Amino acid sequence: MHFKIVKDIPVLFPVSGKRTGFSCGDGSVKQLFNYCTVPGYEEAIRRSGKSLREYLQFLGLDGIELLVYRSEPYMCSFEEETIGVHLRSWSCWYDLWKDNKERLFQIFGTEEALREYYGGTQKRAWLLQIKRNIQAALMEDPEYMVFHVEEVSPAEEYSWQFAHTDEEITKMFARVFNRIKKEIPQDKWALFENTWWPGLRLTAPALTEKFLTSLNFNNVGLMLDTGHLMNTNPDLQTEKEGVAYICKILKDLGELRNYVKGVHLSCSLSGDYQRKVPTLVPTLKNDARLLNHVCNIDQHRTFREPWIAEIFDLIEPEYVVHELYYDDFNRLAVQIEEQKQLIMKHIE
Repeated sequence: MHFKIVKDIPVLFPVSGKRTGFSCGDGSVKQLFNYCTVPGYEEAIRRSGKSLREYLQFLGLDGIELLVYRSEPYMCSFEEETIGVHLRSWSCWYDLWKDNKERLFQIFGTEEALREYYGGTQKRAWLLQIKRNIQAALMEDPEYMVFHVEEVSPAEEYSWQFAHTDEEITKMFARVFNRIKKEIPQDKWALFENTWWPGLRLTAPALTEKFLTSLNFNNVGLMLDTGHLMNTNPDLQTEKEGVAYICKILKDLGELRNYVKGVHLSCSLSGDYQRKVPTLVPTLKNDARLLNHVCNIDQHRTFREPWIAEIFDLIEPEYVVHELYYDDFNRLAVQIEEQKQLIMKHIE
């Protein structure tokens, strides 16, 4: 998950205070939105004189999925609002795990850059960073934790020529998870998010099953990211085509779709951009350009047409996260209301 940097955010006056949780299967679905502690968002809330909890009440949501990309707990707790946490993701890790020093130095250039990214030059240092990240996230007492399962270098993000296969990455990521699983209490869900980069794409049911069954933890599931799944098919041109594609993938998964415990709900139709990707590859240090590139692929737009409700005929998630790009809280309220109403109309 990536976030745009914000400069100035107007005060939010939400459009509705009605709680709009809905039932899916035998249970009630908790609706959330993605939140991170960038200064712009914090300042907007302070200027309004309202708390984050009051914003959630206005929006009619159950809580937030909090981005925790740090190794230390937040000074100001979000425990009261937090339902789930999105852990830090290291998009480029496979060659550290395999001790492929030659490729690591091709990517990072210096030992200093390696240390800055992983917390050290050995995989044990990286494992320690993962554990500390989990420990910091647990201070918010979440019901679930989200892990990204992907591997891509900056150059690969532009060339789309990948050094490692989905099978290699999912196999190794399962080993990584099994090394750090003791940090996660048994009453928490470990949810694994699909990607459009090499890794857990969900487009190969046998590989998805192999991955899930290799995780030595009781409460494992999938966090279905609709935008990420749409990004795997650059031929998609409309929301209707996108939803039909998502539904096809879910049907192909068969009983494995019962693993879907959460949904990151957003629309991404970036095929045109994917076909004209710029050829100048920035370095890892050029975070702004890399982030802008990824945001152009993974658009996090609002669904505006009723087709999205068809997804919920096939799955019974416990959590729906309205995972949208936003730099205006007033606009965010409108976007979330739009998606909520599309879902509710279908349920009714």
